Amino acid sequence: MNDSKILDVIQSCVDCKVCNDECDTFEVTQDPLKSPYGRLKIAEKVFTGDILTNEELIAIYTCTSCSSCDLVCPQDIPISEMIHASKTRLVELDQAPLDVHKNIIKGILEKGNSVNGNPEERLDWLPENYKNNELFEDKESDTLLFLGCMSSFRVKESASASYEILKRGGYDFKILRNEPCCGEYIYSAGNLELSKQIFNENFALFKKHGIKTLIVTCGGCLYAFNNIYPKYVENFDINVKHVVQIIRELEEKGKIQFKPANNSVTYHDACRTGRKIKGFDVYEEPRELLEKTNTKVKELTKNKENTKCCGAGSGIRGVDSGLSIKIGTTILKESKSEEIISSCPLCVFNYRYVAYKTQNDKKTRYITDYLFDALL
Repeated sequence: MNDSKILDVIQSCVDCKVCNDECDTFEVTQDPLKSPYGRLKIAEKVFTGDILTNEELIAIYTCTSCSSCDLVCPQDIPISEMIHASKTRLVELDQAPLDVHKNIIKGILEKGNSVNGNPEERLDWLPENYKNNELFEDKESDTLLFLGCMSSFRVKESASASYEILKRGGYDFKILRNEPCCGEYIYSAGNLELSKQIFNENFALFKKHGIKTLIVTCGGCLYAFNNIYPKYVENFDINVKHVVQIIRELEEKGKIQFKPANNSVTYHDACRTGRKIKGFDVYEEPRELLEKTNTKVKELTKNKENTKCCGAGSGIRGVDSGLSIKIGTTILKESKSEEIISSCPLCVFNYRYVAYKTQNDKKTRYITDYLFDALL
């Protein structure tokens, strides 16, 4: 979309501000700049050549990119896309990203991950009883279990449990010794050219190892491989699935079974496992699997397509951790159980961070960690 078209789309706004009612950042701040309408007006300034104030720049980079606003706009403006387009233009003008983004991007380029993890510790999650037999990329399989930065370094049980459930179910897959970052963080920060380079390098790596299907644990990786790669990687032809979808298939085929957990949990749908994904969603599979363990699933007021962001989307934790905590706190307070389950490791990590900072005793687990404990 060229600049003229972008401006036409932005200026089709009729100032109704309906979008503001769906915005997590506006809900907790009541700051007009940190609302979809406010950010759309900032984006207009970017594409008309006006100089942004520091407050306006921060406002753009505290959007979680959750896309809730897109669902309600009566003009069908893809507001989140316009905000991202303004980030891309700001980077082209060398006015962005912020220093925090530059530091994390530097880490991605130097360490291969977005969380400052030691590359030598990337595989520490691998269950001990599989380490001696794991063939990694040398295995004859066209399916890759792609764990991502958060699962590999910060929510390691999401990696180990996913891996082990697939093994127990006899599912054919392989992993990489030196898995790269998917590059979604770089894209979200607005550095389009660098992210395109990463995307194409990763695609070449997948092709080198004969990969036809990617199984992911992370909502950000799912969004990147399903939505973004096809836009910027020529002939991208790799099938992308979330690990929960595969586990559901294994259960349906009788390859794995669960014992009763006799528990109740609140399930949170990540933005990037549903609303932001093109062509499918991961709503029913996690609920069906939890029910197979005789777990009662309690719903948040807004769920599935209308789910609220956990508060960490699009890297806002690094820009404004206080804002991230406020958003996450609203979910913890609303949760109708002592335990929250999510299919995105970033959501799990952020809820744990929020609980620690606010001294909230709610517990959060990644879904495969919960399911692994219930395996027969």
